[in-house]
Amino acid sequence: MMLAMVLSITTAALDITLAHADTALTYVQGTDIDTLDPAITRSTTSQIVIAHLFNQLVMWDGPQLKKIVPDLAESWSTSADGKSWLFNLRTNVKFQDGTIFNAAAVKFNLDRIRNPKLGSPNRSYFADIESVTAPSEFVLEIKTKRPSPVLLETLAQSWAAMSSPTAIQKYGRAYGHHPVGTGPYEFESWIPNDRTNIRRNPTYFGQPASADELIFRPVPEDWARVIEIKTENADMAGDLSPESASQIKIDGKVSLTQVPSSYQVFFELNVTKPPFDDVRIRRAVNLAIDRQAIVSKVLMGYGKVPTGPFPEGTQGRRVFSPEAFDPEAARKLIRDVYPKGFPGTVVIWTPSGRYTKDRQVAEVVQGYLNAVGLKTEFRVWEWASYQKTLYRPETGKGTGKGTNDANMWLLGTGINVADIRLRRKLSTGDPSNLTGYSNPRVDHLLEAAATEMNYDKRLGYYGDIQEILWKEAPNTIPLFDEVQLFGTRKNLQGFTVYDDGIVDLKRAVLTK
Repeated sequence: MMLAMVLSITTAALDITLAHADTALTYVQGTDIDTLDPAITRSTTSQIVIAHLFNQLVMWDGPQLKKIVPDLAESWSTSADGKSWLFNLRTNVKFQDGTIFNAAAVKFNLDRIRNPKLGSPNRSYFADIESVTAPSEFVLEIKTKRPSPVLLETLAQSWAAMSSPTAIQKYGRAYGHHPVGTGPYEFESWIPNDRTNIRRNPTYFGQPASADELIFRPVPEDWARVIEIKTENADMAGDLSPESASQIKIDGKVSLTQVPSSYQVFFELNVTKPPFDDVRIRRAVNLAIDRQAIVSKVLMGYGKVPTGPFPEGTQGRRVFSPEAFDPEAARKLIRDVYPKGFPGTVVIWTPSGRYTKDRQVAEVVQGYLNAVGLKTEFRVWEWASYQKTLYRPETGKGTGKGTNDANMWLLGTGINVADIRLRRKLSTGDPSNLTGYSNPRVDHLLEAAATEMNYDKRLGYYGDIQEILWKEAPNTIPLFDEVQLFGTRKNLQGFTVYDDGIVDLKRAVLTK
């Protein structure tokens, strides 16, 4: 079913003409953005829009995310000890509000995301930075507390995008509704739960974007997104279900794009309180779930049974034997812990419409747990509220300490950088470690990898951590490796889908 790690539809060798002199392309997805402040959001839905508005110092060279190349920084060098980095910046760039992009602007952004008062869930990724200085207008120096082999990968992530200091100072906490970057598009409007409009930036320093305007609309119902494409009210639809994919295959008006991804969907477990503070119950949950049935029946084959904590396309991936499906062994483990039967209720949370068949998969898992003797309670969330409740302490209970009201919650991640992917979920005290998990051995391996400049040795540490994850089921229950499904109008060309779920429409056009 899958032909390549990524499908990139390009305009090479095509004689393309625009259908209209003034073009607007519409992309519909299952959920709305939560903020357009790059430093704050963790949502791919928001990051798709952010990718069109902003630039980072460095970026990935292509959709498979294999190599770091220049973006706002033209070149860089590092000291022999790996603790001092010099970046030579572009000299011809302005933010969309006219503010000059220079080293002082970069320092402002990096100091901001590192400031605890901002409350960024991405702050921990910059913890190794000791200082940021501007020796001259277009030269930036970053000093780290220790060798930092993953600094460039960190700076390539969307949360390291450069925002206008002028706009941030003007709008304060409301900046996420008034974003100003340096990218090929500039922000026009955001009507929550309706649409986000961005227009071509006429002063962009690089190759101009193709379409005059991009419109991003949340359409929660999967079938409705397909109708939007068929009726030409939208040009591309993401977050499609397997049913819609099968329907599109036999439809003459819509094209189906399948993209293998670095996304894995999983349940996280609160390991700070019963029942998941006992490893035997965590193992029981692993044994109770028939992942092959989920992939073949619920996902209709549009997915893969996990063979490790990392899916294909992730740095340093190791492959293991799939988890066994053994409900009787699960029942025995539960009886060993609770001879008189499990006395409580397992509270399960899931979003709806964010990941492929997320609610339906969670309901199936609920049935598996009920079948082995765990009484459950089920709650479905709208994505933006789900994000805020899980990640933002000022709007919901508990971030990073296993203190929210759920026992298990469904999430997914497509981050391809091993250090970032592992650290955010396993490191003791990390704001994204929602489960409360703490393991000195894992912390030691993470720290060893974080300072190891030898790439192969660093991958060895990541491999050891993956082995712990797979054998001990410490805080995460993998469910399936996701295949990204998109519907497009037949004449849409030039879009690119990245392994981590980012959709790039900068070169997208409609042919006649």
